[in-house]
Order: sequence, then C-alpha cells, then structure tokens
Amino acid sequence: MSPNDVTRIIEGEIGSDWSHTNAHGVDLRSCLWPPERLSFSDPLDSTRCFDLWLVLEENPQTRGGYKIVFDEQRREFGLATREQSGRDVFLGFYGTFMETLDAM
Repeated sequence: MSPNDVTRIIEGEIGSDWSHTNAHGVDLRSCLWPPERLSFSDPLDSTRCFDLWLVLEENPQTRGGYKIVFDEQRREFGLATREQSGRDVFLGFYGTFMETLDAM
C-alpha cells in the first residue's frame, strides 16, 4: 500500500465533511499528515512494536497530543501518542478514520 492509497481511504471517508471536528477541536485541514510509515511501541511491552501509517497529528507543530494511525493489514485506524520520553506508543484500534477521530 502506498501513501496515496492511504490518503484516498481517508479522503473517501471525509467526503465533503472537512469541517467535521471532535471534542479536542481538531481541524482536519491543518492536522492531517502526509501518510508516513513509522514504528509505534506497545505501552505495556516495550519489546513489541507496530508498523503503522501516521495520518493525523492533533498538534502538528509540537507533534504532541493524540495521533491517528492506520494498519494496512487490518484496514483499521487507531490512536497513538508520544510519551514524555519521546517514544511513540500505539493505544488501540477504533475502526474507521472518522470513528477514530471522534474517539480521540
């Protein structure tokens, strides 16, 4: 799967609802991230990692807050965050992109 494939999935879900936001006030136009393949740690087992597509940063300037990630094998979106140590950790799957955005 390519970054363009991931982008098409997200844009297909958003459709014309670019003003959709969540309890954190995420602005889709400024928080969507060009899909980037990264490794995320399991917060309970530091030896276990997940290779996922990073697609949204809650705070793109600081890279803080929640992140939305995509697993191409499961075709599901989930949440991740950056710990104070700087380690990115995967928190769990939430379903579609919009379901994950709303769960944030």
